[in-house]
Amino acid sequence: MKFRFEITGLDCPNCAAKLADMIAKNEGIDSAKINFIAEKLTIESSLTEAEVFALASSSARAFSPDVEIAK
Repeated sequence: MKFRFEITGLDCPNCAAKLADMIAKNEGIDSAKINFIAEKLTIESSLTEAEVFALASSSARAFSPDVEIAK
């Protein structure tokens, strides 16, 4: 399934790509893409939305305390 979230606090497209790679490395996440301009995070996974959100949020916090993900 595809899940879409809003993401704020990223400073540049390069940071967005690094964070997307970091999120995608989580077990159960098939892919993660961030549209820097639209501030949208798209994740493909067979996990539940709550599990995906928790993994993405923890990755974002580890990446930078300024990055926030919202449902």
